[in-house]
Amino acid sequence: MRSLQGLTLVVVGLALFLAASGAAVGPQTVSTTYTVPGSAVPGLTTGLVLAGNSVTVTATGAVCPFGNSYCPGPDGNAAWNTTTSAFGGFPLPGAPAWGLVARVGSGPWVQVGSGPTAVSGTGALQFAVNDDLLTDNSGSFTVTVSYACWPGWGYGDKNHTHCGPPGLADNPSAQSGNAHSSENGNRGDAEHGQGQAQGQARARSGK
Repeated sequence: MRSLQGLTLVVVGLALFLAASGAAVGPQTVSTTYTVPGSAVPGLTTGLVLAGNSVTVTATGAVCPFGNSYCPGPDGNAAWNTTTSAFGGFPLPGAPAWGLVARVGSGPWVQVGSGPTAVSGTGALQFAVNDDLLTDNSGSFTVTVSYACWPGWGYGDKNHTHCGPPGLADNPSAQSGNAHSSENGNRGDAEHGQGQAQGQARARSGK
């Protein structure tokens, strides 16, 4: 009876451990907040580099294109004509004026607004105000970027985004260490092989 109780406790403990482990390795949501000044030319590069994955963008705040008398939010003003300009053009012609736009790498600008809006691509994530003259603007947008990621080192796994360090496959020092270990291992194998050959030759000659 005592053995059966002990076995039951072990099984229950193992089940709880597996459940906790499964929860620990599930995807997490990471969110980072950026401030996009209305006067930033040409905009703000976040430093977040996408590799074909998608992020979700939401935004608040207001940018004032004519002083403090008029300050639209991230959705901008769709009534203003952004297809023509006397100051060099809007980043995204046809989109609402003074709203929030984004692009990834050298890709096209896309309308973001207050969101939530999905943005994807390959390259650095950038934000800007859809205005043809930025230097006289005041105010800013507060932009939150969220994406799903998996905890852990990754070890070169490209199937999903990792929250932790980039993994050994992307770590030059780790690669150097691995190469050094491999080189030493190969050298040791070669020396070992030479020793075996010499020993066999001596055995045949009786020396």
